[in-house]
Amino acid sequence: MEKRKRRKAPLIILMVLAVFISLGAGMAIGRSGMVPDSVTEILTPDQPDMPSGNGQAPEVNLNPVPEYTDGGYETTEIFEKVNPSVVSINVYAGKSVSPISSGTGIVMTEDGYIITNAHVVDGGSSVNIVFEDDTQMRGTIVGADADTDIAVIKVTATGLTAAEFGDSSTLKIGERVVAIGNAGGLSGTCTQGIISGLNRDMDAGSRSLALIQTSAAINPGNSGGPLVNRYGQVIGITSSKIAATDYEGIGFAIPITEAMPIIQSLIENGYVTGRAVLGVQVIELNESNGPMNGLPRRGMYIASIESYSDLRMKGVRERDVIVEANGVELYSTDDLMEQLLKFSPGDTMNLGIYRPETGETFHVDVKLVESR
Repeated sequence: MEKRKRRKAPLIILMVLAVFISLGAGMAIGRSGMVPDSVTEILTPDQPDMPSGNGQAPEVNLNPVPEYTDGGYETTEIFEKVNPSVVSINVYAGKSVSPISSGTGIVMTEDGYIITNAHVVDGGSSVNIVFEDDTQMRGTIVGADADTDIAVIKVTATGLTAAEFGDSSTLKIGERVVAIGNAGGLSGTCTQGIISGLNRDMDAGSRSLALIQTSAAINPGNSGGPLVNRYGQVIGITSSKIAATDYEGIGFAIPITEAMPIIQSLIENGYVTGRAVLGVQVIELNESNGPMNGLPRRGMYIASIESYSDLRMKGVRERDVIVEANGVELYSTDDLMEQLLKFSPGDTMNLGIYRPETGETFHVDVKLVESR
């Protein structure tokens, strides 16, 4: 019996029939057991047709918590302070009259940069922004990063009410927080809770983030909206929740301190620079979907290889399985991502490749490319 590594939270949760969802179009997030049709993890440059950024990114301060020890603002005061910086987002594709998705955004700068989730704008070609006073503007997608579920939109405007941002690295479990957003299409919805957990690795994309867990009620439409501390500072971007009959009050937000470098790179370049990828789409194998398809019980099944990937040059092909990376046995996509994070584009990574047709494993040195 092969030794199995301890799995991360979403797999355990899914085994007890909960659903971990993103909160724009209500898309379920999990791992597929189908081979080879369902590609659930992407380790390849994504969205190459996205805009290429707008140039110099604005400076945004992450303010410390005020140096007084009272309980902070009342919830009504927090809402009055933050809601003018919260927008509703409707996303359209092609010539569609009805939006394909909707969500929430946070005004980051007075001159029109707005933060939201990547899954809110995914597949869209036109974005309509609705402000607190019902003013509507057309927005342009500056960049989106599916790996971390962060996107930036730009509207042509000046004098907007920008949110105040806090330092999420100083958060403590039990702190009071407020979520504001377009929940269920109801703009300006405000809910309150506490920080229920920190550094929750929910693995909602091909790169995991240490998410904030909160008991504040989160619903579809909240995606991309602010999670705010008791002083009215945005400390997180609401992104997902666990939705099931037996689960209540388990929502998640992307910490703003981790999100800000990604946001800056999206504004400057349209994508996140410096990420090394293999240029493949893979499916994680396990005790069930591997053997029933004549494949190993672990490893990353290669569903497709991009034309620019060095894997093609090294004789690797679709249906092969990546079983090792730098001598480390692979049981999950997290294992592979952990190794990739040690490298920069242009570096070389050693991979162990299993070929089902022959039952043999061979090793190749593959040059990594930059994710775009």
